[in-house]
Amino acid sequence: MTKFLHVLSGLVIWFLFTALGGALIYANGLRVEGGFLGAFYLHESWYQAMGSGGIMVLLSLLYLVTLGPRRPPVRFISFDSGNGSVSISVNAVRDYIRKLSGEFGAIVSIDPKIRSEKDSISIDLNVNLVAGARIPELSQALQSRVRESLRDGLGIDEVNEVRVRVQEITGEPRSVRND
Repeated sequence: MTKFLHVLSGLVIWFLFTALGGALIYANGLRVEGGFLGAFYLHESWYQAMGSGGIMVLLSLLYLVTLGPRRPPVRFISFDSGNGSVSISVNAVRDYIRKLSGEFGAIVSIDPKIRSEKDSISIDLNVNLVAGARIPELSQALQSRVRESLRDGLGIDEVNEVRVRVQEITGEPRSVRND
């Protein structure tokens, strides 16, 4: 709620600032002396009023540019390799784990969530499977493969836990033929 009020008040101030700047430019550019806009006409220093109005309009446009969405900060997993510090982005580790789904025929997709802890990481694997997969055996093999792959491929030894969460089972079970 407070973010909404902050944005709303910012937009109200922006609108007033833009209107005042526009009124200064309009009244002094056309030298309007009567009516409502005549209050914004400064006889002696009309050029200063136009400059001030222009600056106000430019600042209000700058405010609009800064309202855009911000990118989330890039998070890193850091560890000591013995020869110095190594940092790997969490996104790179996530992509690395996603590629493991090709090694398992029963896995349709993997969506890893990585939590950095004090000296280790924990991984939640949200998995979509093909119907008929043997979930206990597949889960154990996937957990072992993720730990091994992170250790051997990326040098990350401290994996606290790997949780497998089956999100969806798709397709029909594979039939066994007795020919």
